[in-house]
Amino acid sequence: MNNFTAMTHQQQQQLWEYFAGRLDIDTLVGVLPADPRRADAYIVSELRNAIQSADRDEINASIHLMWISESVIPFADIMNELLINPNHTQHQYIAKALQDDVKSPSSIPFVEKALATHFDYLAYTCSESGVIAKWFSWLLYAIGTPEAIAVIRRYAEDPDPGIRKEMKYRLRQITPTGDSSPG
Repeated sequence: MNNFTAMTHQQQQQLWEYFAGRLDIDTLVGVLPADPRRADAYIVSELRNAIQSADRDEINASIHLMWISESVIPFADIMNELLINPNHTQHQYIAKALQDDVKSPSSIPFVEKALATHFDYLAYTCSESGVIAKWFSWLLYAIGTPEAIAVIRRYAEDPDPGIRKEMKYRLRQITPTGDSSPG
């Protein structure tokens, strides 16, 4: 893997300008050491550097590089880690990407860890536990393996009423044959 240096403050500012619609992709790519649309190693390096720094702004900026990439599938492992990392504000987006694009059983232990916290690290969302539990129940439902369904069943008995209610709802969506595929 290439050793890229961490994004500079100026590069982060340019990234935010791009996401605000005030900068085009070609101009953004011109200030970065690699094109994030096609440079998975660069994005992983940025994410690892940012996670190591534990700096919320750096982690959020690095995650934004991932959203520019052509596919988030190569980032499944690091997205799993980010799912339970308290030092950023993109947990819902990461859960949605894991649900829609990845659907990997490798996410199950991370979802379990998130559920076990009762979402203390997600207080920034100002959401009730049932709302947040929905992110994770959908992710488990999309994975659909017996192991994922077992986690839903386990948390359908959780002491937290929001988690319990959401997991019971999701269980009712699973057909009697055990197939958890939507629709």
